[in-house]
Amino acid sequence: MFRKMETGYNLNEFGAGYSVMGSPVYRIALGELMPSYKRKAIIEIVNPNSQTGSIGFMDVIRQDRYLPNMEEIDAGIRNVLTILGIGIEPEFQGRLGYVRCLANRVESLAEEWKLNIILADSIRNPKLPNVMKRLGYEFFPRYSETAIKRLKNA
Repeated sequence: MFRKMETGYNLNEFGAGYSVMGSPVYRIALGELMPSYKRKAIIEIVNPNSQTGSIGFMDVIRQDRYLPNMEEIDAGIRNVLTILGIGIEPEFQGRLGYVRCLANRVESLAEEWKLNIILADSIRNPKLPNVMKRLGYEFFPRYSETAIKRLKNA
């Protein structure tokens, strides 16, 4: 699926060409499509023959996950949209707008899929936690690499 975003950049969506625990991963690519092996941000390990965006990408999956007790969320298994990876090419890094554009699409996708929780998993980039907090994500107290956002409208 192709969309022209309000930023003026192309947004493409497609199967990422790999799966996690049997569930297919969905990729949102920002910018012109290019082969993943040309990307500088997060080298493609799982499928080097796939495509990515010239500005960046976000890989997501719908899955059942255990969530610990948090404000407004009881502990238990929940069906969530999980962000598996975010990559912005080096020449576009440092501007919140690109991550925000991808995050906005992920929120719309969660609503389309009738999910009210987005989980950002394995955030290891030291700059990304501050970006995710500005986008409304809250980090689990005991899991510093996992953030959650509860959507109000879903």
